[in-house]
Parts: sequence; structure tokens; C-alpha cells
Amino acid sequence: MAGDSVTLRLDGEVTIDKLSDALARFAKLLEALGTSRDAHVEWVLADLDFDSAVATARAVPLDAAAEQQIPAMYDEYLSAAQAVARGDVDPSRPILRLVRDLTEVADERNRVVLETADDEVVFVAPARQPGNGASTQFTKSLGTVRGRVETLSHRRGLRFSLYELATDKSVSCYLASDLEDIMRDAWGRVADVTGMVTRDAASGRPLSIRSVTQVDVVDEGDSNGFLAARGALRLSKPAEQIVRHMRDAG
Repeated sequence: MAGDSVTLRLDGEVTIDKLSDALARFAKLLEALGTSRDAHVEWVLADLDFDSAVATARAVPLDAAAEQQIPAMYDEYLSAAQAVARGDVDPSRPILRLVRDLTEVADERNRVVLETADDEVVFVAPARQPGNGASTQFTKSLGTVRGRVETLSHRRGLRFSLYELATDKSVSCYLASDLEDIMRDAWGRVADVTGMVTRDAASGRPLSIRSVTQVDVVDEGDSNGFLAARGALRLSKPAEQIVRHMRDAG
């Protein structure tokens, strides 16, 4: 699925210093993607989630020639991350070095995830040596995740963040453009999202949902519905007297 947006995610509780460092390294990588193909593009912030520090950048072409190069740049972002995860240290590809530099911010508190609409690569430690740091400890299967829909981003397909109810962590969701109608009235509401779910194998926590086929808004009921119970019980004495009597009897 060719696109024009790429995502950097820092899992865990992220400090301002670490976020600043990661974004600076991310910016250098994005600049190199354009330079490697002599493409004149501007990377603009398309999405920013405070939870887990998720930043999505979109390539805006500055001329017609650059527009033709964007799909290849999008593919190279993911393929370079996959190559580094495999331990590729080809010195003729500066982009691999920049990906490795970006993984330097990964540690036991913050995993680094390089993500597109097609896949993600997770680093649990700096990829300083071949094969070091890349995590393959996740599973992919068809499933459903319940959470609150936030941050819709409509550009060559639909990306949105789902805050899972169980963990209150952000899950990246990708929906094909021809299915965008199923998102109608879903923003800000709790919904069951069905698709290909990538989960952390150790914790079972969902990381992303791709090939989304269904979004079912959940009826949360009336938050003031309890008021309808007023007067449902007819008592011979005021409630405060009954409560006092029960307390004294205990």
C-alpha cells in the first residue's frame, strides 16, 4: 500500500528530553529519504499523539518530479528499518546509519517503533550490532479491539488512533479509503475495531490494526441514566432515617 506518511512511536512514559532527541533523529532520517532520491519535499506533521509519543509525518512534494518519488521514499522508510533489524550494515546506504542512530533512543523504558500503513518494526534496544535490538516478539491475527477513537487523519486512506480501554494506550489503525464511511460518527466514541491486529506477544497488548474491515460504535448509554431511578422505591420513612437505622443496627 503506497502512501505518503510515516510514523515514529516511542512506547512507554516518555520524557521531554527523549522526545526532543528522537524527533531530531527522525527529522534527519526523513531529510535523507528525500536527498537520496534528489526529491524536493517538505515533511509536515500530520498527527501527534501525546500518549506513547506518536508522531506521523507526511511528505509534501514541492514539484512534480518529487511527487513521483514519494511512494518509493515511503517504501524505503520501512525497508530500511527492516534491514537494520536484520543486522544490515551496508556502508553505501547512509539511511541505514540514520535508522540505527534513531534506535539509539531505545531502552528498557521506551521501545522505538518505525511504522507505516503496511507494517512496523520494533526496537527494544539500540541496534549497535547486527541483529541486536530488534524485537520480533509480536503476533498478527484477525481480531477486534475495543477503545475510544481519536485523531482521525484523512490522507490517501484513513489513519486513526484507538485508545484501548484496558490499557488506555494508543493503537494505530489503518482503514482503506473506500471504507471511510464506516467511520461516520465514530470520532470520540467507544468502538469495536476489527481487522488484522498486531500484538505484543509477551503482554498481548495491541500495537496496530491494519486492513480494518469494521468499526462498530458501542452504545455507552446515558451518563445521567441513574437519575431515572429516583422515586422507583416507595418508602414509609425518609432515606436518611433508614440509613441511620441500618447503621445503628450494625
